[in-house]
Amino acid sequence: MYEWTLKDLYPSYDSREFQDDMKRLDALIEKARTSKPQDTSAEIKELIHLLEEIDTLFFKLGSFISLNEATDTTDKESANYSSLLSSKSADFSADSARLQKFLGSTSTDITKDDYLANYNFYFEEAKKKVSHLLSDEVEEVIAKMNLSAGSSWSTLQSYLTSIVEGEMDGESITLPQVRNLAYDKDSSVRKRAYEAELAMYKHIKEPISFALNNIKSQVNDISKLRGFDSPLAQTLEQSRMQRKTLDALMSAIEDYLPVFRSYLKHKAKLLGHEGSLPFYDLFAPMGNSSRSFTVEESKEFLIDVFSKFSQDLADMTRDMYDKKHIDVFPKKGKVGGAFCANLPMIKQSRILLNDDGQIGSLVTAAHELGHAYHGLHIENHLPLNWEYSMPVAETASTFNENLLLNTLIKSADKEEKINLIEQQLQDLTQIIVDIYSRYLFESEVFERRKNEFLFADDLEKIMLDAQKKAYGDGLDENFLHPYMWVNKGHYYSESESFYNFPYAFGGLFSKGLYSLYQKRSEGFVENYQKMLKATTVSSVEDTAKVMGIDLTTKDFWCSALEMAKASIEEFIELTSC
Repeated sequence: MYEWTLKDLYPSYDSREFQDDMKRLDALIEKARTSKPQDTSAEIKELIHLLEEIDTLFFKLGSFISLNEATDTTDKESANYSSLLSSKSADFSADSARLQKFLGSTSTDITKDDYLANYNFYFEEAKKKVSHLLSDEVEEVIAKMNLSAGSSWSTLQSYLTSIVEGEMDGESITLPQVRNLAYDKDSSVRKRAYEAELAMYKHIKEPISFALNNIKSQVNDISKLRGFDSPLAQTLEQSRMQRKTLDALMSAIEDYLPVFRSYLKHKAKLLGHEGSLPFYDLFAPMGNSSRSFTVEESKEFLIDVFSKFSQDLADMTRDMYDKKHIDVFPKKGKVGGAFCANLPMIKQSRILLNDDGQIGSLVTAAHELGHAYHGLHIENHLPLNWEYSMPVAETASTFNENLLLNTLIKSADKEEKINLIEQQLQDLTQIIVDIYSRYLFESEVFERRKNEFLFADDLEKIMLDAQKKAYGDGLDENFLHPYMWVNKGHYYSESESFYNFPYAFGGLFSKGLYSLYQKRSEGFVENYQKMLKATTVSSVEDTAKVMGIDLTTKDFWCSALEMAKASIEEFIELTSC
């Protein structure tokens, strides 16, 4: 009942619709291969229409395959079609590079054509990319080699973490299940779960270390070939983000790390620890909240909260549940964590959860529904304008979390208020302090991978050092988490490096936006919707300007962090009586 349906994409792999689209994709790729457009408005428009069709088919077919894989990583048919579609993508890579070079080098004024004018930002980005594109032949080789290189290593990490089993209290347990126990009310359960989790990683850490090494080596090599100073420089360009903005963000975070450490040490004291907090108690619930939520209760609660902000968000939430667009519960073979996949070609989204009925799962559902809401406001763009960059990807999702938690806190008694504020602080600590440690970890891995192979023991040490730098004396050095690099899938993408700072960006950007909403709610929703729509056709700096925000200075980031500081001070005051 609570599994998603993908029939609006395709009925099945054997369906006429799926098979016809696979054949049509081949025909379109062949058409692109023989295409030699002239630099005229009419031929450019014809090429754009061709690329729209190809991109949409790749997107639709790939979404159907990957969503099937997400709920059953052992499905051979999905694996086979994933490999086949990747092969088609690789075959198209040389012609795609050739056509992108053409579009990036055009001298035609596309703004004079009403249709092409919608792609003004797209053409500006194409011009930037031209200098980093290699020869058509090299682009094809890179794409084809990636099938048995970065892409395969990424699949290995996903596969191993989805099937690994461990033992706790004499019973078999999966990785998503044991990680959910980090939020258990019983301290002994949390500690045993932590120990069981670490033991599970020992069975898979060596092959996964090879996956990480080879992905990072590949990214180092290709970013250098493309003329980037570093993988980070490449990521920033892909993110449509200035280094000045990243530096302002990181500098502000560094300034406020002591504030978060004071929260962690206070929590340690409340839990009976001397000094610092052990990692296994990082997610320990505080206060007293007896609330649990069935799926129906979650749905109705979220609809009520969101309707007070914007009716279209509430209506979308109801549709997501009622139309079976959410896969709710964990099961063997299903990937861990949670995600939202926007499907603009059918004006829908799909959400994967691993719900345990607790308030944390409610917050996760709100978060992923924020991604779906973001998708709602970009789905009417033209197909080549559907993609937003990593930093703004977490904006609507984290804003939803703020809406939910602040609503809950307002009506809570003291004990529940403690519980909810601390839940908020847990999340903030993750997207600020832990993300900072992940940024340090990935930076060092990229740098050291230039000259050495990093075995599992090396990666564990780098992770522990990064956690010590980020958490400082907030966490007990005897109980850290040396295997956080194993389970975080974000490290294992050959196309998206440094998928860590976007969470800090999104979290603090949303905090700042929520502060603006509290100060002046009139007209906010309309501007917020405009901003979400702008994310696919603007730099992150220009996107923020829609709301009157300058991201390149520390001022905005510090104002958002001041809100986090105020929550920490309130939590300490409430729990010191």
